[in-house]
Amino acid sequence: MKESDNMVVVSSALYLDKMIAVLEAYDEDGVTFKLNSKQGMRATFSTTATDLDAAAKTAKAEIKKQSWASAILFTVGVA
Repeated sequence: MKESDNMVVVSSALYLDKMIAVLEAYDEDGVTFKLNSKQGMRATFSTTATDLDAAAKTAKAEIKKQSWASAILFTVGVA
């Protein structure tokens, strides 16, 4: 499976640019996220993770760690 096949999608009406920055800076245990596209309220990332469900949970947890994310409604899923 190529990295480009491993896709995580983040959707949010607010702070999407900040969420993109958080995920693009993430690099732990060989797992990284790279922005593939941004359209409106949706950002799609390729990831080096092999377990996409775990990658989506990691992405959501990293975003939730941010002080500005406590009251933001957003979704993270796999594509």
